[in-house]
Amino acid sequence: MYIKAKCLSELINIKPITYDDLRKNILNIFTQRVYIPKSIRRYPDRTKVFIYLLKCEHVYQYIVTSLGCIARLPKTNMLHSFYAELINIASDNMYDKLIEETALCIRIVTNLWKKYRKAILRSTPNEAKAYAQEFIGRTMSIVKRKLKMMPILNEVIKTVKTTPCINFNDPIIIVSGMPQVGKSTLVGRISSAKPLVSPYPFTTKNIIIGHIDFKYVKIQIIDTPGLLDRSIDEMNEIERKAIAALKHLSSVVLYLIDPTQEAYYSFERQISSLKTVEQLIGKEKIIIVLNKIDKTSKELLISYENMLKYSGYSDIVMISALHGINIEELVYKAISKYDELYHTNYKQFLHK
Repeated sequence: MYIKAKCLSELINIKPITYDDLRKNILNIFTQRVYIPKSIRRYPDRTKVFIYLLKCEHVYQYIVTSLGCIARLPKTNMLHSFYAELINIASDNMYDKLIEETALCIRIVTNLWKKYRKAILRSTPNEAKAYAQEFIGRTMSIVKRKLKMMPILNEVIKTVKTTPCINFNDPIIIVSGMPQVGKSTLVGRISSAKPLVSPYPFTTKNIIIGHIDFKYVKIQIIDTPGLLDRSIDEMNEIERKAIAALKHLSSVVLYLIDPTQEAYYSFERQISSLKTVEQLIGKEKIIIVLNKIDKTSKELLISYENMLKYSGYSDIVMISALHGINIEELVYKAISKYDELYHTNYKQFLHK
């Protein structure tokens, strides 16, 4: 069972940490003056011993506090599967390993401090200084060795910052398709989102969410990066984010096709990409959307529609996202399909 939260940032709320920062702060803490109680200051030798003891104690507490923020992060099995996959994409499946190695680092440093604490308490001032310096050196060596994967955390933080908050209990409509078919234009037309629209492929590099607010329901519209016509194993990091949304979100998928003669990708290539999506989620969740009908002849549209129906796609809507043609029909059909798939009744609110 995953931890319920709409926002990934609620679950992974941490600042970047580097070994250089840790090392700098450790040395700074060690060189700071420490307060010694009057009862001990009466004994000069014990005072010197306690100075080194407290310096090391402060360093130890700093390490435990700083690294503990990472060790206490939820592992992927505690995240919703969609968020978990995004984190694995960002970390190359090393996120959980980073948490484990950090927790191990804390345990090793803790055991080391227990050993050196006893040694310092029993030592002379000169021995205390040597033990303290030795403890700091060994500690930094352990931290450096155990946290070689720390740069992964920076990539995870970037993903956390760019991942929208999703309410997994509200209806979700995913807009999918190859690059340059009009996905972002459609999302901007029907929802509150204002994704960047560009004549260049892969303009959308992250998951973008918008909403349609009706009186009693909020429908989430998700814009995904474009998919090329290749197997999932060959896809890049940007495409895998789109696959994560398709695979893990309970949704209806609007698969956009550009049927124009000037399309960036041929109709055949777009159908090939559609087959990859179909293999992933099945036909029943997909509505085919022939976009840019204002630029396509009726004959060609009818020909493509017949080809799609022959291939078993029964839900087909023709629109112009740019000019708003048949947009209301598309939204109503998407919500009706959502109701059918997930046994809900949201379409009753669409015209209230």
